[in-house]
Amino acid sequence: MQITLARALFATAMVVPAVQAHAQEQQLPEVVADGERADDSYVMGTGADSGTTRITEKEIRARAPGSGDANQLLKAMPTVQFRRQTTTNEEDIQDISPADISISGGRYYENLITIDGVDANTRVDVEGEAPTHAMELSGASPQTAWFDTNLIGEVTLRDSNVSAEFGRFTGGALDIKTRSPKREFGFTTTVSYSSDALTHFRMAKGAREAIGEDEMPKKPSFEKWRYGATVDLPISQDFGLLLGYNRSRADVVYTRGRAYGSTRYGQSSVSDNFLAKAEADLSADLRLTGQFSYTPYDSEASNANGTQNLIVTHGGGISSKLELAKSGTTNWSISAAFTHSDTGRDAPPINYSIPSWTEAGNVCSSPNCTIGGFGKLDQWQNNYILNGRWSAPLGPGRLAMGLDYQGIEAMRRRAEDGYAYLQPTDRDLAATIVCAEPDGLACMTGQYALTTYQYYQAYRARVNLDSVAAWAEYTADLGDLSLRAGLRYDYESFLGNHNISPRLSATYALPWDGWSVTLGANRYYGRSMLAYALREQYPDNFTYSRGAADQGGLYSEADWAMSRTSRTATYSDGKKKTPYSDELSAALSAGILGGNLRIKGIYREGKDEFVRSAGETLTKTLENGRTVSYLNYVINNDGYSKYRGLSLEWTRSFGKHSFAFSTNFSKTTTTNDDYFVPVEEVIDNPLVAFQGRVVSYTDIIAMTQRDDMAVPFMANMTWTALWLSDRITTNVNLRYTDKVRRIEETGARTTIDGATYDVWDYVNYPRSLDVNLNAQAEVIRSQYGVLTADVRVANLFDRLPSPNSTATSNPYQFGRSFWVGLNYRF
Repeated sequence: MQITLARALFATAMVVPAVQAHAQEQQLPEVVADGERADDSYVMGTGADSGTTRITEKEIRARAPGSGDANQLLKAMPTVQFRRQTTTNEEDIQDISPADISISGGRYYENLITIDGVDANTRVDVEGEAPTHAMELSGASPQTAWFDTNLIGEVTLRDSNVSAEFGRFTGGALDIKTRSPKREFGFTTTVSYSSDALTHFRMAKGAREAIGEDEMPKKPSFEKWRYGATVDLPISQDFGLLLGYNRSRADVVYTRGRAYGSTRYGQSSVSDNFLAKAEADLSADLRLTGQFSYTPYDSEASNANGTQNLIVTHGGGISSKLELAKSGTTNWSISAAFTHSDTGRDAPPINYSIPSWTEAGNVCSSPNCTIGGFGKLDQWQNNYILNGRWSAPLGPGRLAMGLDYQGIEAMRRRAEDGYAYLQPTDRDLAATIVCAEPDGLACMTGQYALTTYQYYQAYRARVNLDSVAAWAEYTADLGDLSLRAGLRYDYESFLGNHNISPRLSATYALPWDGWSVTLGANRYYGRSMLAYALREQYPDNFTYSRGAADQGGLYSEADWAMSRTSRTATYSDGKKKTPYSDELSAALSAGILGGNLRIKGIYREGKDEFVRSAGETLTKTLENGRTVSYLNYVINNDGYSKYRGLSLEWTRSFGKHSFAFSTNFSKTTTTNDDYFVPVEEVIDNPLVAFQGRVVSYTDIIAMTQRDDMAVPFMANMTWTALWLSDRITTNVNLRYTDKVRRIEETGARTTIDGATYDVWDYVNYPRSLDVNLNAQAEVIRSQYGVLTADVRVANLFDRLPSPNSTATSNPYQFGRSFWVGLNYRF
């Protein structure tokens, strides 16, 4: 089925170019279009750069989704995979951080992401928990910063055969460049909007039947805004300044749990981009560039089954860079940069579980009501970056060299002790309760006393890392043969390993004009994740309990005694190797049917990858004399992965139209998809039911890995066109993905050998075809500027993403949805 569809799509894509090529053979008059020409859908690299793809500014404007997420532009690329989303849960709607991406089989946190050449990768935990987790942060994004597409000038993807200049990744390298200042005055402003009123929500038949027509939940309610402005200031003929600002905001309505009155309440996420960028031409071949950006991100969250528990998770930060670059026969550049990212959270410091029949706890209809949160957590990362580049002719080719240094600081802190009080006394003891200290929410005379608390001890964890890299690369053209040989050295003080990465590619020009074949053999080393070292410095987790004193129902702070302790996974079991990936690649580049063809094969083996494993069983004696034991997990290098991919791409631009088509067959296998085990799994690791047998939760997690971002076949198409004297720009893009089978929790429970378990089973996700439409039409064009109306439609044909879904908690799925907006340019 999938091969037949691929052939059909390819045949359809070839019809127009083939007809046009036949017309050229008949020497028909050429039609010359006035005004602008459409940019290529994307520019494919050839030869040693066969793994490189570039998207230009004009195409970014035409193809960008309504959300302004630059990562979504990569959906036209055959080697990039995204998470599959089928339901409309409020948390996903509210999340306006960049989409996670897998490049050439790598995990989503294994990519090198740079913004204007500055490393934008987090070294702290990205495998975070829910925002409401007691001890961990949510780990919103593997990126420390991101920009709205309104401020982006170019996007470059490197998925294979990557130059020695780039390192610290085992997935792919993504470079996002902000727009450069123009040397003439200009002003732009944009505003766009989407909401539930502009969205058609659909529901699968199975989910509808499971819920029943009389119990239909409310549809999601939300509003999203994007707005911003840029100003280009030509200070002089040789000096330009760009000032830009953009804000994205999502407001989503949630519903409290039934026990809390099913009341409606709102939460929001806000992403701001402030950018100042200056370029000065000191001479014809010497340029000084300086820029500063501030990109804060705040996202609200709370547990629907509780109250007074608002949490605000942070993201983004500041970045600054100064670069001096010379161009000509000999090229060199020197740059210094500093980045700071804040990924902490604000939250109420203490959590209480209080009887609902009391005055203080009368906020729900459950026996006990939850009030408060789990405390503020601070987390930040600083990067101090220096790098230099140099290249010059040498013999029959060109020699390039570079040196990079990064000093990285990461800090995680709980500034104040946190507490979670629970286990209230029985109601029939209320009259006997006496609090030795003044009444508080943990004890109220004549009502209740809370007899257990979880203690979250204050701590400060800090890790410093020095990262040094040096590389050299020589490129030479020897007749029909071109060679590129490179060597990269990486050292990071955290792991203490000296890593050498050979990079080699050879390109042979075939007899036909524009045809060549490239073979590559490369090694890529990953980077150290400081999340391991930060967790190593966590204090133990403690539980305290108390009872009434001998003289009766008197409860005192002095009665608390430790009753239980546990510890999260550690990283202290010896030296670790740096994970790496070996790659073999082959690419054919050709000019065919008036366009450009690229066929590419990639084979990768990832080795020495980090996985968790069970260590020794530790025993600890508590203050009350009780002995407890728990299993300590450690990290080792026993993980591995494999990726095989074969892609075909064809692009063509002709006059007012640009077109791109691609397909990819791939297979990805891995031992694991994360590098941490949450403390709850270490201690409890609950048993569940899977196909009639009882297995552990961690066994289920191991079975479900890499299904989401490893679709075996997909096809993409994008078509951009200019109409009516360039007053209208349209883009149609589609993405076909093959069926996927995943193991998920079904929501059911079953009894096996007298015990009851949650049921997990295979869920089949059918083939998917997503079609989107962007249209921009000039409403007013005058000497005072141009006003453009903007409409961006997702799921144009109102397709049901998952027709066989039986989900009842989030049964609605996104059908057709709109972003509408206005853009003004002067």
